[in-house]
Amino acid sequence: MSETRSLWLAEHGITHLKEPGVIVNSRFEDRHEPRVWNWIRPWDFHSSFDVGIVGAGLSTTSILPTSCFLAPDAFRLSTPGFTTYSPDFDVDLQTMVVRDLGDVSIPIVNQYEALDRIEDTMEKLWAVDKEKFLILIGGDHAVTAPAARAFAKAHKGHKMGLIHFDAHNDVRVMDHGPTNGTPIRQLLESGLHFEGKNLVQVGIHGFMNSSYYKRWVEGHGGTIFTGRHIRQNNITKIAKDALEIAGNGTDSIYITVDIDVLESAYTPGTGAATPEGIHPMDLYEALFIMGQHPKVAAIDFVEHDPATDVVRITGRTMTSAVLSFMSGLFLRRNDGWCGYDQTPITGD
Repeated sequence: MSETRSLWLAEHGITHLKEPGVIVNSRFEDRHEPRVWNWIRPWDFHSSFDVGIVGAGLSTTSILPTSCFLAPDAFRLSTPGFTTYSPDFDVDLQTMVVRDLGDVSIPIVNQYEALDRIEDTMEKLWAVDKEKFLILIGGDHAVTAPAARAFAKAHKGHKMGLIHFDAHNDVRVMDHGPTNGTPIRQLLESGLHFEGKNLVQVGIHGFMNSSYYKRWVEGHGGTIFTGRHIRQNNITKIAKDALEIAGNGTDSIYITVDIDVLESAYTPGTGAATPEGIHPMDLYEALFIMGQHPKVAAIDFVEHDPATDVVRITGRTMTSAVLSFMSGLFLRRNDGWCGYDQTPITGD
């Protein structure tokens, strides 16, 4: 560990943030085609950045065994196939400074300690500079509860809304302790400045839930847009409705994206995807819209299991989701600028 990194972490009391598990070095770069693997670099703990990426590879909290602990490094390893420009959104991200801050150190056998470390690390990172946008790469969905609690603690007095993309309601009872099936219940019962009326669940689908969970969410004032509802309606309107509900009377919006919200053809590397899931382009469009909203202040991406993935389909699908959100965030921070030089090219 570099002396600069050690001193910075010590100064801010951050004791559980380790270096990235994988650092990808480019062997190819076209000067007209910036690659994401050269764009997202490990942070030097000195220079400024716009977006920081943090890994939290926790999987011992999964109801069924997974290898979601591999997901942060799988995200890093997926980056060589991507450039900073999307013709779909006509946005080039290359001028936005994105840095890899590393991973929360996760103990293997103590899930309670792991959750505490995630909460402590994320709270202290947000406390350093509340203007920095942090993206958390899980891990299973249990990481969302401590991360959202950390956000709330670091932004005292903020009333929070929550938009939750998932196949599942994630409001299981706590008989077995905190798991990847309980984060939304935990947050609603945590005493945070967060009310059910500002909870929106998007893409809930399949024969994987119970009527009790639906009634519980709606009984607390939550709104559910099912996968079928998305297929029968316009994703742009649904995304805007979700933002309006989550942002009504709140100061900030936290977004959590469980990759099993997508249909199983696109997500073989996750624990519970089914054909009833939504299409990736609906997710990307929604995230692009949400990234532009001024109240959206934090996001996590969870439940990628690289050990069960097929030719990196799920990993690449999730990385596209991250970049789609960043494209919206870029426009927000640059007043809608498209992100590239529009001067006509007359020669090489």
